Amino acid sequence: MKKVLIFISIFFLNSSVLADNIKDFDIDGISIGESLLKHTSQNLINSKTKSYYPNNNKYYMIEFNSNELKFLETYSHIGIHLKKDDKKFLVASIKGILPYKKNFEACLDQKKIIVESIKETLSNPKEQKYTNDYDNLYGMSKAYISDFKVKDGFIRIWCTNWDKKIENENGWEDTLNVDLSNQVFLDWLNTEAYK
Repeated sequence: MKKVLIFISIFFLNSSVLADNIKDFDIDGISIGESLLKHTSQNLINSKTKSYYPNNNKYYMIEFNSNELKFLETYSHIGIHLKKDDKKFLVASIKGILPYKKNFEACLDQKKIIVESIKETLSNPKEQKYTNDYDNLYGMSKAYISDFKVKDGFIRIWCTNWDKKIENENGWEDTLNVDLSNQVFLDWLNTEAYK
């Protein structure tokens, strides 16, 4: 099946092709289940700071920016989850990140375009739409989230509107995020990573 490339502005998709498996999607050419070595060197991967979860280090996340990965066209940064000690560096989850400094409404507009494109792409789209206030840990910050369950994983699209005081204190900015994750990784995240 033809891969579907998730873009910020629009999906370039043959309308006769529907995608329902998480592996049918990619972010700037990187798909779930493929080796990250197809896109960058092992030296660069190993040089990255690994972020682990509090209670289990089975998976870790590394981040790249568009200066490190010149092929990134849509996102300024990507975050990738890999399994610890996996010599093939198979991608379990990938997130594209694009800042929306001082223009949160534009972020919501782009999110809406992506969500509508995903609905057109899936054979049976069921959007779960909700907000998250981060348990008020970050002042009045709020994320506006849309989830889609697909075969073997999830697609999540969200805009985060950080509280201005939190932005200033931490140097954060509002962002658009598109995440693809396989179900095995999500099961681990929900049952082991924080327990």
